[in-house]
Amino acid sequence: MAEHGTEGAGRSRWLTLVAMTIANSMILIDQTAVPLAIPHAIADIDGSLETSQWILTANVLPLAALMVFGGRLGDQLGLRRIFLLGSTLFILSSALAGAAQDMPWMITMRVAQGIGAALMMPTTLAIIAAVFPERERGRALGLMAGASAFFAALGPVLGGLLTEYVDWRAVFLVNVPLGLIVIAITLRATPALPPAAGERRSIDLPGVAAFAIGIGAFTLGLGQSQDWGWGGPTLIALAVGVVGLVAFVAIERRQPDPLVDFGLFRHLNFTAANVSQVLAGAVELATAFLLPYFLLLVVGLSPGAAGLALLPATLPIILIAPLAGRWFDRSGGRPALVIGFLVLGASSFALAAGFGAQEIWPLVPGLVLQGVGLGLVLTVNDPIGLGSVPAKDQGQASGIIDTTEQMGGAIGIAVFLVVFLHFYFGRIYDLAAERGFVIGEEQLETGRRFVLSAEQEGFRQATVPAELRGFGDAFKDAHVYGYRVAFILMGVVSLVGALAGFLLVRGEDRLVPAGVVTRRSRWARPGRTAEG
Repeated sequence: MAEHGTEGAGRSRWLTLVAMTIANSMILIDQTAVPLAIPHAIADIDGSLETSQWILTANVLPLAALMVFGGRLGDQLGLRRIFLLGSTLFILSSALAGAAQDMPWMITMRVAQGIGAALMMPTTLAIIAAVFPERERGRALGLMAGASAFFAALGPVLGGLLTEYVDWRAVFLVNVPLGLIVIAITLRATPALPPAAGERRSIDLPGVAAFAIGIGAFTLGLGQSQDWGWGGPTLIALAVGVVGLVAFVAIERRQPDPLVDFGLFRHLNFTAANVSQVLAGAVELATAFLLPYFLLLVVGLSPGAAGLALLPATLPIILIAPLAGRWFDRSGGRPALVIGFLVLGASSFALAAGFGAQEIWPLVPGLVLQGVGLGLVLTVNDPIGLGSVPAKDQGQASGIIDTTEQMGGAIGIAVFLVVFLHFYFGRIYDLAAERGFVIGEEQLETGRRFVLSAEQEGFRQATVPAELRGFGDAFKDAHVYGYRVAFILMGVVSLVGALAGFLLVRGEDRLVPAGVVTRRSRWARPGRTAEG
């Protein structure tokens, strides 16, 4: 009888692992699949090219702002309860995003998706850690990390194929049946996991509000600076962002039970891990947002083909992760982190060099290098940071590290898009002046309609308006110029990451405790230093 009970508990644990893996994968796929659906979405719901980035950023921002808060709620109110609340919100908002009729509706639902994901993502890890005994925990978390990476890598392919052969709305609606499966399995197999006795503490709502306002306003100002210019509205948004972030730091320093314990940043490796996450997240998500448009508008691929063309960048992440983990075990974190950023920088420079050919094959080396670089950086970053903090703080530390990645992604999308647009428009006007082509409001509007059409079908399939014929080469040349500048800047950011890792990561007196595992890493062992 006891044996049967043990078998039943074991089956429930592995069903829980299945549910948490699907949930984690669903969130990551949502980030990587949506960019290829955006052109069709904004055409269908009367959006604009200028606001298209917010379909992605509106999801990333609340995820960055609320992930630590979501983990804290799970600790205080029960892990399963908060996970199910987040899953329900994610499903409902996904369904409503798929049914969106205008941009305000879409942006609102994307924000709601981000909030739901912020409640889900930190609790998936905690639930697995809670239901599996220590001897099986590493294996379970490793399986979840590998499966999540695999499905996230397929996100661009799924996004492109669903958009081209089904409908862009399917990219959002596919979350509904998956989410219902997750909820059903969780209710059936996952124990209630109530909060531990004495765990209930005050919730730092002022800190949550200040951080959300700060990062949201700061990213809004950066993202809209191309449209608003660098006058009043942009400066006001940036100022509100800075004030919000400064207020957040001040609030946290005075809170008896802060959302973020800034004392953790006294650990050099933890600081290095968060700097790394901001920089790597900026390059990772900005590339995921920008590259599909190059494949659509310059190379001329259809959405499905563009998704498949990005596989050389995503598959190496899966292959490199276990090798990077073994490297971490042997040599500590600094070599892999520094070399990972150097490879990531080389990938950005290689892509910048390949853009001029306006074909897919010259981009493949840069795409492969990008996958290798991200695989190295994202694999070793978590154990470097978590291995330097006390075991009692690792839950909060993990949430902070995941938060800085999403925060870096939101800022990266805004900054690199603005850089691209600035140099793209500058080049367009220069080429027009050289050819005696006058660009007025009418020509700009015609150009916007053509770009939107080309983003949906690929440049080769789009019909060039009569007034723009003969200007197609200039259109592509301007894109190449803007992309080159943006990706060269990404390469510089990656080199900064390599320098920061080299200068900051240390190993003395930073022992990695048992069970340092995140959604991407499972290789930290007791007795290993974070830097050999």
